[in-house]
Order: sequence, then structure tokens, then C-alpha cells
Amino acid sequence: MIDLLIVDDHPVVLDGTKTLLQNLANVQIETEQDGSSVLSLMETKTFQLYLIDINMKPINGIQLAEMIKKKQPEATILLYTGYELVDYYELLVEKKIDGLLSKLATKEQVLHTIQAALRGEILLPVDFLDFVQQRTHRSDVKQDVQLSNKEQEILQFVAQGYTNKAIASNLGVTQRTVENYLSKLFVRLHVESRAEAVIVAKENAWID
Repeated sequence: MIDLLIVDDHPVVLDGTKTLLQNLANVQIETEQDGSSVLSLMETKTFQLYLIDINMKPINGIQLAEMIKKKQPEATILLYTGYELVDYYELLVEKKIDGLLSKLATKEQVLHTIQAALRGEILLPVDFLDFVQQRTHRSDVKQDVQLSNKEQEILQFVAQGYTNKAIASNLGVTQRTVENYLSKLFVRLHVESRAEAVIVAKENAWID
């Protein structure tokens, strides 16, 4: 029997995902809305597979995945999101996670991806090959990361100590949008926290 933990801070999505996966053979499913409670839960129970929403709060899926890997290196972790998967391909290459799923995927795609993960395999979109090819053909000289004006503006707010909610209010966007921007920035800048992101941004003169 495989123990699967689904982590998502949206109750409706959480219940829907559990219902979708109930037909998986030999899989026992549990759910958790609070990402910060997962490590405590792991003290009393071990899960072989974790399906984690990327855009959660206060701990996002990328941060939680890293914490789980440190505590349980053999764990299989899939991240899922309603945003573009390509922004998170780097996590696969660096072996920080074991697979990606789109929240827009069909039931068959979701089930096939889960089943592949349970077999120790990875199912990937075709454009992952384009990503690998581009990555392979990069010169040895590190390419400068180009940030949009919006990304630099968000990092400037972060450096000034603004919360995600305050940043969203100033920019006239949702808090979820700000969290998505930051998740992507963490991956692109190879950092794990807001503080590290600010340091990198200042080193590259993206912010004051």
C-alpha cells in the first residue's frame, strides 16, 4: 500500500483532487491544507508520495518540497499548479522534485503522471526537451538573468519589508499573483527565501 499526501490550501481543490485519485489501486490518500503542518505530520507517519500545490501560503510548495526532501530524501514529490509548468522545469533538472502536474490536466494525464511517479518514472511535456536543449547549449559563461520591470518592482517592495498582501495592494493585483511571481523568481534566481532574493537582486543592481 502506497501512502499519498495531497497538500493544498484550497479546500475545494483539495477535495476534488482526492476524489480524482480515489480509483488508484493500492494507494491510501490523506490530505493537508496547512503546508506548515506537514513536517509535524511526518513525525508520526511516512508518506511515499507527496502531491503539493506550488502557490500556497505561508510556505509555498517549492519551499515545502525542499523541507520534505531534507527530512525524507527518498520521498517522491510532485508539484502541481495552474500556471505554466515551464517555469519550474529547473527544479526537475536539479532533482529537487520528481514531477510536475498542471491543474488543467485531464483526469487521464493526472492518473498517468501519478502512476509513473509510483513506478519511479517521470512523464514530461514535449516542450521539456526544448528546455533541456536550450540549457545544454548555453555557454560556460553564466548568462545574466533578465527581470521584467514588474519583477524588479516586486523585489524592491520585498527589500523594503512589504508583505505579499501589501505588495498586491500597491500593484493593484491579487496576493496570489504576487506569490506566483515570487515562486518563479526563487526558481530563476536559485534562491530559497525572500532575503536571498533581495541579496541577489542588489548584487545585480536590479534594486536599490
